Amino acid sequence: MRLFLSLLVGLSIVQSVFAATPAIGTEPVTFMHVEKNNKHAYNSIQAAINASSPYKEVVITVAAGEYNEKLFITRSNLSIVGESAANTIIRYAQLRNSWREHNDSDWGAAVVNITGSDITLANISVINDYGKIHNTLEHQFAIRGFENASRIIFHQCDVQAYGADTVSLWNKKEGLYYHSYCSFTGATDMVCPRGTALIEHSQFYNLKQTATLWHDGELSSEQKFVVANSEFNGVEGFWLGRHHYDAQFYLLGNQFSDNLADKPIFKKTYADKQRDQPNRWGSRYFFANNKAPYAWLDDNFQPKQLNIEENNLVDWVFKGEWQPKQQLQMLKQLLATQNFKTDAFQLK
Repeated sequence: MRLFLSLLVGLSIVQSVFAATPAIGTEPVTFMHVEKNNKHAYNSIQAAINASSPYKEVVITVAAGEYNEKLFITRSNLSIVGESAANTIIRYAQLRNSWREHNDSDWGAAVVNITGSDITLANISVINDYGKIHNTLEHQFAIRGFENASRIIFHQCDVQAYGADTVSLWNKKEGLYYHSYCSFTGATDMVCPRGTALIEHSQFYNLKQTATLWHDGELSSEQKFVVANSEFNGVEGFWLGRHHYDAQFYLLGNQFSDNLADKPIFKKTYADKQRDQPNRWGSRYFFANNKAPYAWLDDNFQPKQLNIEENNLVDWVFKGEWQPKQQLQMLKQLLATQNFKTDAFQLK
């Protein structure tokens, strides 16, 4: 069997670390390895994913290289870890409209397509370069999460698309997403979660004079999109954000380039009012401790009013129901048991 199979740690350790995520299995983690031209490893990431189905919890380590493939992740409890985002790259060119000409859904329209939950991508790049090749900024997903996919983590990843909707995680009902120390590149609504998302210590670069952030939180007044301690840049006149549905944005401790347009986050409306979505909870755009060029980004609340401190931001966003930083810490510890060189995790 072409596996890096390792019975890692005692059952009690695995249980204790993953206790906050009920979907995780209780058996020791299985490691699998991907490396091109290595007869003792899987030669594609998808081959390893396909072979992982018998195991409850799997970590796939990926050697440096460029992997020209789409990923279809239908299982849960899976981590994919590259050597580093700089040298471990998943690349595929796909225009959404071209895909939909022959397919009834977006399943397959992205470079990474996810229907499972408890998925982590770390130290890896995901690039949809269709727009760069064909000089278009139309929709082209790098990562697309579907209706039941939740608890998705990106850590130290470089995610690029040369068009709209770079990262589209679309579980409206109960989606939970955490991204840290990442870089995002794209155009219109380039990071557009449905549900609740927290992004920390990351960078955004917008290729177009359109919205960088987008949110759909219409199913619960508790759903929110929070970006903290991150940097925003882009072409001259790029916008910060917008939404079509009820949404809630929190921007905390971020820095904004002078290229940012003097255009506050707004709700998209149409000349045909029948197309407008309801806005039951009104405009909910909250700012604190940002370094920004415009008055509309000035503080309009004090984090202490909501008991938000940096060390409990995750608890506040996810209401104590999910601990993604603990999962990353455990993944870091598991990787240390392997003969696999990967960039050290930044965990703050």
